[in-house]
Amino acid sequence: MFHVDYDRNTNCLTLRVAGFWKPEDVTDFARDVGLKVLAAKAVRSDFNVCVESLDFPVQAMDVADLLTQIMRGGMAMTTGRAAVVVGSQLNKAQAERTLVHPRLRVFLAVAPARAWLALPE
Repeated sequence: MFHVDYDRNTNCLTLRVAGFWKPEDVTDFARDVGLKVLAAKAVRSDFNVCVESLDFPVQAMDVADLLTQIMRGGMAMTTGRAAVVVGSQLNKAQAERTLVHPRLRVFLAVAPARAWLALPE
């Protein structure tokens, strides 16, 4: 359903999500993300985030709203950028509509997302 990991070498917090979620799934996800964000922030305050959601279908609005709240809270914890990788144009449209932030971009593949995160700021 999800995996959260921080890589010190790339200074990137990677979130992998999959499946169709219920609101209670978001609670577990938020807890794990929060712990990893704190760990990343202890290393550097400018860590990037890559959300790999290629197997994450368009979610119900209540779940999408909860995930948006996590994004807003997470972006406040870093000065880095966030890349969200989605599996379809429909997912891209939902992500661009709900995950609005000046340091966030939505991609259809992992390689361009990682390349963008690796660019100097």
